[in-house]
Amino acid sequence: MFRLRSATRDLHLGPTPSAIRVTRIRMAGIRMTGIRAPGPGRTFQLFRMVVLGALAVVALAGLPAVPGRAAERPPMMGPNGGASAGHPLTTAAAFEILARGGNAFDAGVAALLVGGVVEQDFYSLGGEALVLVYPKSAGKVVAVVGQGWAPAGATIDWYTARGKTLDGKGLDPAVIPGALHAALTVLDQWGTMSFEEVAARAIEYAGQGFPLRPRTVAAIGRNAKFIEGWPENRKYWVKPDGAAYRPGDTIRFPTLAVTLTRMVEAERAHKGESRSAGIVAARDRFYKGDIANEMVGFLKSHETPFELADFAEFFARVEPASMTTYRGYEVYKHSFGGQGPALLETLNILENFDLHAMKLNSAEYLHTVVEALKLAYADRDSYYGDPAFVPTPGEGLLSKAYAKERARLIDPDHASHAFVAGDPFRFDSHVKAWPYWVANITDIGKPTGPLPDPEPVSGADRDTTHIAIIDRDGNIFDSTPSGGWISGAVILGDTGIGMSVRGEQFWLDGTRAAQLRPRARPRYTLTPSIVLRGGEPFMALGSPGGDNQEQSILQAFLDIVEFWPDWYPNLHEAFEWPRVQTLHFYGSFWPHNSGFNKLNVEANVPDAVYNDLEARGHDVSRMRAFGMNGCATAVLIDPATGNRIAGAERRRDCYAIAY
Repeated sequence: MFRLRSATRDLHLGPTPSAIRVTRIRMAGIRMTGIRAPGPGRTFQLFRMVVLGALAVVALAGLPAVPGRAAERPPMMGPNGGASAGHPLTTAAAFEILARGGNAFDAGVAALLVGGVVEQDFYSLGGEALVLVYPKSAGKVVAVVGQGWAPAGATIDWYTARGKTLDGKGLDPAVIPGALHAALTVLDQWGTMSFEEVAARAIEYAGQGFPLRPRTVAAIGRNAKFIEGWPENRKYWVKPDGAAYRPGDTIRFPTLAVTLTRMVEAERAHKGESRSAGIVAARDRFYKGDIANEMVGFLKSHETPFELADFAEFFARVEPASMTTYRGYEVYKHSFGGQGPALLETLNILENFDLHAMKLNSAEYLHTVVEALKLAYADRDSYYGDPAFVPTPGEGLLSKAYAKERARLIDPDHASHAFVAGDPFRFDSHVKAWPYWVANITDIGKPTGPLPDPEPVSGADRDTTHIAIIDRDGNIFDSTPSGGWISGAVILGDTGIGMSVRGEQFWLDGTRAAQLRPRARPRYTLTPSIVLRGGEPFMALGSPGGDNQEQSILQAFLDIVEFWPDWYPNLHEAFEWPRVQTLHFYGSFWPHNSGFNKLNVEANVPDAVYNDLEARGHDVSRMRAFGMNGCATAVLIDPATGNRIAGAERRRDCYAIAY
């Protein structure tokens, strides 16, 4: 008997090629094991292996895109805690704090600070950080909105009168840095350590240096023209002799190290009062003290509308998280100031279908998921905006009855060519009228020219990262930091702070809910997730990817909970399964291009599924295997054992650890 072995399912082959019998199959990455053939010669055995391997590939052609070979990364499991983040040094910083006795919130802030130094192709400490926390003692999920706001002097008229746009480079789309306020708010309210303790490794990497990964070097190269246009950026990202950095080189950010050290000094001066007083003093020095004065001085010298009050009065808003249920799970996201509730809307719609029976990544399955996302994106682009200014009908949008109505719009055989928001007001007891634009495109028609590239539509060329942590007590920290990145952030003088350009997610259109307003926060794409199971802590999950974040998170979540036996206990198995991406929305990033009906699928989705999706009317394109923008990082608690299982997918150099 011959046998081809995949990750968990075998192909049993009879003694001759004509006797091939396929029993249980997974796609791709087949290994041949236990090959034995009659006959005296090794040559015959080798020949037979080659023939059988080729026949097996033929036999597999056209089968559904179900899981394949064993994951390249091993299971990450441990009884005490787990962390997963976008860079090995970021994950190591979280682990170090956990090992020293800190809780998930101490570790999360340490990781966020380190990532803001070593992951500046994805975010810096001048960017933003959206955080969800689950303190086990309180038993509820809380959202911390570390999204910066526009200055009080920023209006649509101010921009149009000067012929300015919100293109995502330079100071025109700048908003207040929110990441540090969010980090220190979390540390103050839920942590146990001092700012000095959790910032030590970030200060070390900034002052003494760390080795550059190839991805960061590539980002520096892609943005060389922008870097050359700003002297402070050039000093930051180019060697003193003018040479370019190479992978493995040690890079230092002495000005950033000084800024963080000044915050530590402020904490020391007030630490005798209380731990909280010290942390607040460190935060105030950045937003109200000499550091803020230096940043504002630089901004005013470049004729931006920022004033010191825009920094001094800024705060990371602490608010209840949004939530829906899905088959016994409670899924939490930020509120309608970000795109997070679009995932909740999608899950509510999908709850009306038997996804498990459709089989993972079959054409029927992928079609249904994509069509549900299209409906949610139409609502997102219509109704979401800063809740300080926009009365979003959130109760209606997250109503199960509303979702059932939206689910009836999904045609199982045809891709929708409409982009029409629903009517949530009938399901909302508070909001009954809407003064802003509402999506109502009944037929997008056929594209007359080349479709937009997915990166500018989805924001993938300006990327993000994610941090997930669960400690031994069941506390959960989950954050999606972004912005202030190499690709557009101006370094503010000698502070080492790259100014966030998240203002590019505003609209310069007074009919839009997510329009630019003084002191408004842009409707952000950053979207951490916390999942409870039966009211108990279960999982922290997130991904970078601009508009694609919710799609990566949705597919990862469904892979985990709908197909648990197929990956357990190696979470990396689930994260390696093929992904798809719809561009059926208005991009969140300036200039808000659309990619209606465009569907990207990774190359390891079989031809039969690809062709079926095309026959249903999707405009399908292939991406390389594991080429989808995103990198799901997660930590969960195994309900059966209580062990922590961590995972980080291979689409980028994310890294997970459990202990």
